[in-house]
Amino acid sequence: MSLADLRDLFIVIFSIAGILAIIFVSVITFLLYRRVRVILDSWAGTVANIRDITSVFSEHIAKPLANIASVVQGISRFFEFISRPLRRKGEEDRGGWRE
Repeated sequence: MSLADLRDLFIVIFSIAGILAIIFVSVITFLLYRRVRVILDSWAGTVANIRDITSVFSEHIAKPLANIASVVQGISRFFEFISRPLRRKGEEDRGGWRE
């Protein structure tokens, strides 16, 4: 067997091994794609459920609570505005010291 024949034999062997490796990687990739596709479909359903839950929470709980909080804050600011002149007058009588 000459060196050229040995070279040709290695080329054929490595070509067959390369083709088998490509086929193996393609099959593994296809199987992983099928598995991941199922997981992604399930994930999309979960995300849709979470989106629905958060929109219901936002509409029925968060917005009314925010409105109530803004009304309470407005009322407290109103009373603070009304009581501000009374506190200043009382502070001047005591020499500016707070007790």
